[in-house]
Amino acid sequence: MPQDNIELHLGSFNKLRELIHQKTGITVAENRKGLLESRLRGRLRETQDTSYSGYLDRVANDAAELQELIDRITTNETYCYRTPRVWDYFQKEFLPAFCEKNLPRPMRAWSAASSTGEEAHTIGIFCEEVRQNAPGFDYQVFGTDISSRVIEKAQEGRYQGKAIARLQREQPSLFQRHMVGNKEDGYSVRPDIKSRLTFKMHNLIKPLVPAQKFDIVFLRNVLIYFSSVEQERILRNVARQMQPDAVLIIGESESLTRLDTDFNQVSPLIYVLEPD
Repeated sequence: MPQDNIELHLGSFNKLRELIHQKTGITVAENRKGLLESRLRGRLRETQDTSYSGYLDRVANDAAELQELIDRITTNETYCYRTPRVWDYFQKEFLPAFCEKNLPRPMRAWSAASSTGEEAHTIGIFCEEVRQNAPGFDYQVFGTDISSRVIEKAQEGRYQGKAIARLQREQPSLFQRHMVGNKEDGYSVRPDIKSRLTFKMHNLIKPLVPAQKFDIVFLRNVLIYFSSVEQERILRNVARQMQPDAVLIIGESESLTRLDTDFNQVSPLIYVLEPD
């Protein structure tokens, strides 16, 4: 019988690190062995593997198990209206500027590491507020993630507890106008917003297929999991999917300062794509 205290030996840890990097581009640091153990301990119990080397053999011969591994090691906590200053910029600067320059073309936003969808739904809420008050404005929000499990949750789009607490507390009028549901069953955005949201699986180290052009890309709290080489690769892929002068938003613990990219910083966390 499998045990809860199965040790992840160094050899298996390094093989896991290599496999994860090969399949996702994510770099697992040498000091993150405990994190991998905590993420995979329950899975070994479910598969009844008695060692990590045995589990690695399973992953090597089962595409579904490989996806299960990816799902478990890439799932991270998120919530609606994360980092309010980003949303202040989006609401008060980006959206008015877009309406002034680009109508009637629809605004297209990409939540490039969307996880369970809270960010994409927050984008939709702010865009819907504009749509209802600015004739000619429309929008589409595209969310992607490497994990099939979180994409399913994003497509369902039902949230409760911490996932919506900040939005509900700090933007109560927006919450009341654009979300429906209750505390027990959870809340979801209204149909007018949901119909403009699309989610699909995508690995950021690969080009987006089919190619698209976005006006703003939210690439928050994901670059930190990659080496500088892979960060530059991701940013090149992202830049190819952006309109001229499109905006890129990154996470609070991230910076492009030492990277070779086509982006110019205009304020903390906010970058603009250089013209060709």
